[in-house]
Amino acid sequence: MLNLVHESSGEMTVGGLAGGMGVAQPVASRTVAACIADGLLRRAASQADGRRTVLELTGAGEAERRRFASEQRETFELITTAWTAAERDQFARFLIRYSQDSSNWPSRRTSSDSE
Repeated sequence: MLNLVHESSGEMTVGGLAGGMGVAQPVASRTVAACIADGLLRRAASQADGRRTVLELTGAGEAERRRFASEQRETFELITTAWTAAERDQFARFLIRYSQDSSNWPSRRTSSDSE
């Protein structure tokens, strides 16, 4: 979730976050509330439309996002230590493709179910 807020090209709302996570808005709202309580996110007025509320990372949220990314990299290095550079690159390409394809999966599943 912290990555979604960080990587958003514009302002991130709870609704946008729900879509990015592939969950219902109430689920995203509860998760956001927990992150706000933990000091990882804050709500702010939209610069484009003051009536909208957007989400921003706090300093602690950015630090947690970076810490988690670092742990992921370290774990990947440990797990793949016996792999060649070519094997790591191939796995990374497949993982990126899997991630991209899986983000479209619910919509593709719904459209194929209705045919």
